Amino acid sequence: MAKAGAGSPATMRVLVLGSTGVVGDAIVREALADSRIGAVIAASRRPLRHASAKLQTAILEDFSDFGPLAPLLANVDAVLCALGLSWYQAKDEAHYRTITHDYVMACARAAAAANPAGRFSFVSGHGASAESSQAWARIKAETENDLEAMYGARLTVFRPGYIHPFYGREAAYWGDAVMRPFLPLRGYMTRWITDSREVARAVLYAAMGGDVPRLADNRAVIAAAAAYDRSRGEIAT
Repeated sequence: MAKAGAGSPATMRVLVLGSTGVVGDAIVREALADSRIGAVIAASRRPLRHASAKLQTAILEDFSDFGPLAPLLANVDAVLCALGLSWYQAKDEAHYRTITHDYVMACARAAAAANPAGRFSFVSGHGASAESSQAWARIKAETENDLEAMYGARLTVFRPGYIHPFYGREAAYWGDAVMRPFLPLRGYMTRWITDSREVARAVLYAAMGGDVPRLADNRAVIAAAAAYDRSRGEIAT
């Protein structure tokens, strides 16, 4: 693949799906701070708290229909999808599927139709598997497979482990309390722990054409984030 940042114009345009969540918010923050990205479009039901000349919030009430965003999607180089919710937040399996699969695929179909050359990055989760006994893992895997059928080599799937909310979290999550004692050991637990800024930087690296496995586990996320940092340093010098 092309080296991220090598000759990348500041006209690169990305659309972020899930921009009000922990990872999506981090993607927006990191993209706004990267001079190689000229425009950040956030598909959201509500305005974002960030203010930037290169941020455009596309208010969309119905995430089952991305047709109204077709003109924007036609000029997007990559869709960065961090849309989803934790299993504990879902009302039931149908609710989880609607958000994690149906809404993601609605965006993917509209984006692929509007720009057949665009890339798609999907933040899935560690443990996603079609053979899993857990419904959330099967639904995540189904989404991955459906996206691959649509995007092929233009898709990158990220399967991070526990994601520490680097920039904080709007609502308390019991998992943060459980994982807090392990954070000082992150260097020894690279298979299981990352943070939202790290995931965001890995996603941006892939969107820019960086060399990232098409199915990136937690360690690959960490490696891609480090490569992204190096690419920014090369541009700065």
